[in-house]
Amino acid sequence: MPSLIPYLAFNNTKEALSYYEEVFGAENIHRLPVGQEQAANFGVDAAQADNMTMHAEFEVGGLKLYAADRFNDTGDFNRSISLSINFDQQNAEEVKRFDEIFSKIAEHPDTTVDMPLGKQFWGGMMGALTDKYGVHWMFNGN
Repeated sequence: MPSLIPYLAFNNTKEALSYYEEVFGAENIHRLPVGQEQAANFGVDAAQADNMTMHAEFEVGGLKLYAADRFNDTGDFNRSISLSINFDQQNAEEVKRFDEIFSKIAEHPDTTVDMPLGKQFWGGMMGALTDKYGVHWMFNGN
């Protein structure tokens, strides 16, 4: 079955991965630094290659995301999208799990809570926040 995996770009993915691990509880983190032989292809100083990331994978709440450093000044597209984490509001374990994740992220000083997670007038649950990197996250219980 096909899948869609968000691919985020950062100025410093190595630092961002540490942030997502600490604040979001990210797991299964895998990071591939730029190798010395690839440095020229990516337009980076070979001395800095090990600190730069050509590809990374991590999971938040069991959902996979990809990331890499922003090469060739590609702009800040993270502020142009929203990532929606959908969960089953009829499943008490899922509600508890995603409420805990949302609360932990919301408590971080670099997080802006746009809408607290809670029951909404349409019957579902919804909450939204923006993280330190400008990524807008929506938590949606159906």
